[in-house]
Amino acid sequence: MFDAVTYMQQLHGELKVLAEKYKFEKVSGIAALEGVLESARKHKYFFAVDDSQDGTTLRKGGAYFERRPYSVFILGRADYGNMEQRAEVLEEAKLIYRHLMSRLIKDKLTIPILDMERISFYEVPPAFAHGCSGLYFIFNVENPVDLRYDAAAWES
Repeated sequence: MFDAVTYMQQLHGELKVLAEKYKFEKVSGIAALEGVLESARKHKYFFAVDDSQDGTTLRKGGAYFERRPYSVFILGRADYGNMEQRAEVLEEAKLIYRHLMSRLIKDKLTIPILDMERISFYEVPPAFAHGCSGLYFIFNVENPVDLRYDAAAWES
């Protein structure tokens, strides 16, 4: 089974601007992200991957797959009220996003379970994330799942 969090951590280490400037965090849900940002005031830039266990089971071409969404946050702190600094952080986040998208598209050739049909991205609201600006995007991974009926698992 493909491990999307480990994959994103690998990309974090390979993309120069991320490796040099951004702290990698694995979080489970938005509340966990807020906690990391609140408790880690010593870092100014964050690259966080949400590994929540939400998903969908779907059928494609006679086989079943689990589609799991992964949220990736690219965040940087800006001084409160400094809109110019906030805009700079957001521009850098957009550049990082484009670098990551180009890599995901390239890697789709060797990792076919990456769902690249539609990648949504969103700006982080100013009031969110304890003074951080940036964006987050969501991509899906479709892992095959064995759903064959096992009569031995049932009482009758």
